[in-house]
Amino acid sequence: MSGYIGKPRIGVIGVGWIGYRHAKYCASHSSCELVGISDPGPVASKVGAELGVPSFASVDDLLDGVKPEGLIIATPTQLHLETAGRALKRGVAVLIEKPIADTVANARILVDLAKRYNTPILVGHHRRHNSAVKEARRLLSEGEIGRLLAVNVLWAVKKPDDYFDISWRREKGAGPILINLIHEIDLLRHLCGEIETVSAIVTSEGRGNSVEDTVVAMLKFSSGAVGTITASDASPAPWSWDSATGENPAIYQGRENAFRFLGSKGSLEFPDLFIWRYVDQAKPGWLSPISRESRVIQQNEAYIAQLEHFCRVIRREEVPLIDGEDGLRTLKAALSIHQASETGMPIAPAVD
Repeated sequence: MSGYIGKPRIGVIGVGWIGYRHAKYCASHSSCELVGISDPGPVASKVGAELGVPSFASVDDLLDGVKPEGLIIATPTQLHLETAGRALKRGVAVLIEKPIADTVANARILVDLAKRYNTPILVGHHRRHNSAVKEARRLLSEGEIGRLLAVNVLWAVKKPDDYFDISWRREKGAGPILINLIHEIDLLRHLCGEIETVSAIVTSEGRGNSVEDTVVAMLKFSSGAVGTITASDASPAPWSWDSATGENPAIYQGRENAFRFLGSKGSLEFPDLFIWRYVDQAKPGWLSPISRESRVIQQNEAYIAQLEHFCRVIRREEVPLIDGEDGLRTLKAALSIHQASETGMPIAPAVD
């Protein structure tokens, strides 16, 4: 039962691009109250003044100063453990931007802290809150295309050259696997089930930086289905979640589907939810006409849906849709791509 009365008080840690977006949503939404922001940079006071809340130089200063009931953490990944750990030890619920942490060991510490202090972690894999994702999960789980046999994901963009003017973006750990593909990996786990093994080839042929730019991964799911991910952030192309959905308004909306699920009775393109089936279901076969059916859904704003869910998590009305253990599994699956490429062997990412 909820022990909270009124709107949850939320603070935001880190007000870069995504943190600023979180702060604006909190400031304008009727379900919560933004009570403060924290960022060590000069932007903090500017954003605080814009949104009408105090700004703080440190996490502890914010926690002591405004005593939030929830904290949204949008710092660099390597700071997630320190920042979220301070909140969890005070019983403050946290929404941690993906990935949950920079290493499996640090993610495990966070999971253990949440259990010890009986305080929830919600990991910010926000796409799970998208209405198209919910419909795709329903279609697949109810057997709309039969038994799932395979899935293919194509993710390709060209990040501009000046993106890499910031030095850390050229270093290992800042490439598309942990920055971008972790979204796709989390969706595949959510839609297809647990990933049993990962094989991969990772290269930096596109730019020659220390960080990867091109990836091919082959997945085996516990259900028996198989999958592939082909990805590059060095190629001009229209195939990505953001380009298909328009979720990020700064990215050109090309409406090209990036996921294809192959089933025993049909196939599904996603995120536009096109179902392909033979017209004559009594006698299916490659010589028969095939039709495309479009499923129309009410679109939603996933970040807002995530915030509303986080408010209910803070009030203990709901358990996190993606808790720490779930976020840890996605992190392990993503890191397995690097491990498989480095060893030349399949890697089993299952959590211990």
